[in-house]
Amino acid sequence: MTTPQEQYSQAFKQTQDMVTSAFDAWTHAFQQGLGQVPGATVVDAQQVIDQVFDFAAMLLNAQREFAKQLIATSTAAADSLKNVK
Repeated sequence: MTTPQEQYSQAFKQTQDMVTSAFDAWTHAFQQGLGQVPGATVVDAQQVIDQVFDFAAMLLNAQREFAKQLIATSTAAADSLKNVK
């Protein structure tokens, strides 16, 4: 019997594989179309990937800090209410 985490991981992997296949098809079609545009430049895909993931990491860290601040504020507010009674 698989755990819910294993099921989620398997579903995520299947979805990731489907997205990768779709993206590969889109990239191939885009490159063919780009080849027909005069003056078009190609960007470094590795650099774009790094920039996207760096940005996502920054957002995730900001969300983590926000969640921590929210919990700290909520806990302080709850403690204050306990002391009022």
